[in-house]
Amino acid sequence: MTLVNSVCAEISIYQGVGETTGVLVERSAIRGRKGLCKSMRDLAIKSRVLGDGIYYIPIDLWPKGDEPVTVHKHDWTVIGSIPRTTRASKKREKAAV
Repeated sequence: MTLVNSVCAEISIYQGVGETTGVLVERSAIRGRKGLCKSMRDLAIKSRVLGDGIYYIPIDLWPKGDEPVTVHKHDWTVIGSIPRTTRASKKREKAAV
């Protein structure tokens, strides 16, 4: 399957659980959006980093059925949001002396 002309399902992610909205969109119409995913793994990663919202995945990759799917189970903290430790400032003080 090529992703160039594939049809994508619109997926609503809320607190790590994904559910299809029923909307189908051609990939060419959503090309370049952050919410476009190439795989379930990509969907899990993007939904952890970007948070709740609407994502798009090729319809063949989304599990069949109407039941919600757990996309990710853990809350992840983005490395950029972790505060720096005081250890780095001690090095700077030592270098200044």
